[in-house]
Amino acid sequence: MGRDTIDILIVDDQVGVRRLLFEALSDEGYKVEMAASGAEALNTLARSIPSLIFLDMKMPGMTGIETS
Repeated sequence: MGRDTIDILIVDDQVGVRRLLFEALSDEGYKVEMAASGAEALNTLARSIPSLIFLDMKMPGMTGIETS
């Protein structure tokens, strides 16, 4: 995998949820990126495809379903 490859992408509009998952997964050695919206997630996915995405289904603007 390339240097910019991420293992996990966390997409959630709630900063507390993002931070909790980020800290727990980073502590386990995963390379984690976060996105606060569906649009931000799509921008991240244009750069790198993660192995796993945690995607909130109920976000303002673009929902998780619309993002997927």
